[in-house]
Amino acid sequence: MQSAPENQRLSGDLRELLREANGRTLSVGQLEAILQGRGFALFILLLCVPFLFPLAIPGLSMPFGVVITLMGLRLALGLKPSLPGFIVGREVPHSLLEKMVNAGVRLCLRMEKLVKPRWFFLQSGPVMGRLLGLVMASGGIQLSLPLPPLIPFSNTIPAISLVFLTAGMVEKDGILIFCGYLANLAAWVYFLLMFSLLGGGAHQLMQALGF
Repeated sequence: MQSAPENQRLSGDLRELLREANGRTLSVGQLEAILQGRGFALFILLLCVPFLFPLAIPGLSMPFGVVITLMGLRLALGLKPSLPGFIVGREVPHSLLEKMVNAGVRLCLRMEKLVKPRWFFLQSGPVMGRLLGLVMASGGIQLSLPLPPLIPFSNTIPAISLVFLTAGMVEKDGILIFCGYLANLAAWVYFLLMFSLLGGGAHQLMQALGF
């Protein structure tokens, strides 16, 4: 696949991915290769889509979170982001890919009405690049946490952060990147608050049972 034209938007890149797949089951490595025209950021955005829409695809948060964490850490270390070997050969059925891409296109069409190049100081230079990698890794860790299902939005908030970060990178929108930083911080605050509430509830239950 050739590099995407400079003026092609996120939704166009995702549609191109579905055209390239042409009904086939593709490996994760093949998906990454197809998306190289716009880099690894679009690949991470695609991984986050299932957590933003009710796609009913259980068991994805931990493996996808681990992949995002590793790619973010490589970026934070100044290395070229790449997929770990254990995930490259994993296959993605076309039916699943089609659901993810169609949901991603709907999301991107909404964002494209507001996104534009700005606030370049948040995306230029090695320091900003490494900070971006660290926050991406943080979002990946949040997705991979083995949290109880009692905590609502435990995957949604980190996924929103990662979508802001990756879309900001692809579209060169620093405001979107800044929103991604804020959403990542909000996710940690939310988790701490939920754990505090659950811990307090468990303590009261133990007292009521006489322990």
